[in-house]
Amino acid sequence: MNTILLIEDDAALRENTEELLELSSYKVITAPNGKIGIEKAKAEIPDIIILSLIHI
Repeated sequence: MNTILLIEDDAALRENTEELLELSSYKVITAPNGKIGIEKAKAEIPDIIILSLIHI
């Protein structure tokens, strides 16, 4: 099973995307921000990372 790390600050979007990915047979790890996402990426070694980018 492939593992996806999903980093998204919008809780509703994060939860909906997590559910859709799990229904597609992916193991999903979530993080609400980049700092936590980096920690989880180091601990879990996901196959792919999906994140939102904000341009300021």
